[in-house]
Amino acid sequence: MDIRTRCDNIWETPGRYGWDGGYGTSWYVDPAEDLIEIVTTQRVWDEPSYPRTMRDFWTSVHQAIED
Repeated sequence: MDIRTRCDNIWETPGRYGWDGGYGTSWYVDPAEDLIEIVTTQRVWDEPSYPRTMRDFWTSVHQAIED
């Protein structure tokens, strides 16, 4: 389980929580944006940081939010 306490990236808003699975699945709930994010891929994490596909997905979702 992951709970964000600060904003390190565009998608990591404080209060956002969820889970990253090592086999390419992730889910997060962002109460501040009233948003649920679910990613299911068939790509195993082969690097210590977020895979590019997931970074691109989360960045695109949060860029599309109109405040």
